[in-house]
Amino acid sequence: MIHGYGAGMWVWERQIDVLSQFYRVYALDLIGHGFSDRPKIPYTPQTYIYFMRDFMDEVEIDKATLIGNSMGGGIAWAAAILFPKRVNRLVLIDCTPPDVLGQVKNESFRMLVATKDIPFLPYLIFTGGSKNSLRRILRECVSNIDLITPELLNRQYQLSRIKGSNWVLYSTFRNAEEALEFRGRLSQIQHPTLLLWGEEDQVFPPSVGKGLHQEIVGSIFHMIEKSGHIPMWESPGEVNQAILFFLKA
Repeated sequence: MIHGYGAGMWVWERQIDVLSQFYRVYALDLIGHGFSDRPKIPYTPQTYIYFMRDFMDEVEIDKATLIGNSMGGGIAWAAAILFPKRVNRLVLIDCTPPDVLGQVKNESFRMLVATKDIPFLPYLIFTGGSKNSLRRILRECVSNIDLITPELLNRQYQLSRIKGSNWVLYSTFRNAEEALEFRGRLSQIQHPTLLLWGEEDQVFPPSVGKGLHQEIVGSIFHMIEKSGHIPMWESPGEVNQAILFFLKA
């Protein structure tokens, strides 16, 4: 299970117990995220894709089903293109398309996109992040903003304050356009693929998911009602049921 941009393995906390009753489950903090190291390197799409492959090598996983949310979903479908023999199935939850910056819609990220060509300004925005700005971003990720409790906010804020986090977020953002090299290649995916999408996703609206569904041959598209960008956390019952049904089919 692969989390998204700026998040961590905590977004899967409502899947681990359920899925582990039937499968061996791995939920990891990507390099630069959660409690993983934050080396000062370029954080390109390839950085994350090859990190995922190397993680599988280190824990001796030859082939796995990849379940990814947001950026994690992008890593998953890219791995299926680059390393098809390492992937069994794909579950893509509100995942990034190749044209990330062109299709992202939430207000916070659109502001960053608008400033990306102004020297140093995006980095200053990342370094000036406050708890209030983080609350606004988290609220953009759910349909029910009451779910963003002080406890959840504090947990994510503490992770964001770990030294090197600002560089990781900035570098990932600056290099996001490199994902365009995968444009037109989604049709190469031959793996069984389930697309789960929050009906009220403000980050990548359902039209993005439906577009990916058209490109990935034979994929299944399932809408999660009354849910936002992280439906596996906001609507775990429906998401878990859909995943298990797909994996057992």
